[in-house]
Amino acid sequence: MIYKELIIYVDESVRESLIGDLLMLNFESFTDSDQALHAFMPSNRWDDSLYKKIGKKLESYQTQGLIQSYKLEVQGVHPQNWQEQWERTIEPIYIGKNIIIHPSWQTIDASDDTIDVIIDPKMSFGTGHHETTQMMIELLRDYMGPGKSVLDVGTGSGILAIVAAKMGAGPVVGIDTDQDAINDALENCRINGLQNIIRMYTGELAAISDIASISFDLVIANIERKTILEMFDLITMHVSKTGMLLLSGLLEEDYQYIEQAGIRKKLSIEKTIKRQSKTADTWIAIALQKQ
Repeated sequence: MIYKELIIYVDESVRESLIGDLLMLNFESFTDSDQALHAFMPSNRWDDSLYKKIGKKLESYQTQGLIQSYKLEVQGVHPQNWQEQWERTIEPIYIGKNIIIHPSWQTIDASDDTIDVIIDPKMSFGTGHHETTQMMIELLRDYMGPGKSVLDVGTGSGILAIVAAKMGAGPVVGIDTDQDAINDALENCRINGLQNIIRMYTGELAAISDIASISFDLVIANIERKTILEMFDLITMHVSKTGMLLLSGLLEEDYQYIEQAGIRKKLSIEKTIKRQSKTADTWIAIALQKQ
């Protein structure tokens, strides 16, 4: 398979945050060099609009004074060498005192109380590196209890569903409109030994008849504001009478819109987590309780 390589000549100080943005655009893998960040995706998923979106993000870095200049280049490559190099650079992610996220090719010396989550980075968003994913895991840790049912809307790689299941949730359901994402999520469930605990569905939430009348103790969605608001009425229908709605993928300026939507559907904000990235964006995660 031929891949597109996007070469971004930019200061090292913003590369970590930039990777988070690129993951949300479905870039698959990354390597780092002295002068540039290299990002890869299959050629059949490349769209010229991505070039403009990334350029706009880098222009915002310039406006904020985070970088002085940048340069973008695109070329076609074969994946073998950079895939091996990238795998060697992946580091485990530690969240709190006892949650570790790592790929399957790494061996982790974990204690008995460690929540050991194996996620192989592929096409789907959700490797644990982005602030929004980490904040959602923090909310899950706060509100999870043994046997609580969970619906993960926009599951991506399945990381949040897998973390919830390893925290003792059950049943757990993940949905996504992208079949490639569901394939990745199913594989990640398998390598975590959860293929019989987590159910995955492809399609729009409204179209999945198996869960149409089911409510959940926790409904979680790590999606950007526009999609959350478009789905808000439908999502909240699946929150049980005493349940919680956990949202991430949001910027600080999105708070008022989520608050207003919550009031309309009789959900109150119980907790907000904020995390400022190196690019000066402030990400938030919000927990809402049914009244």
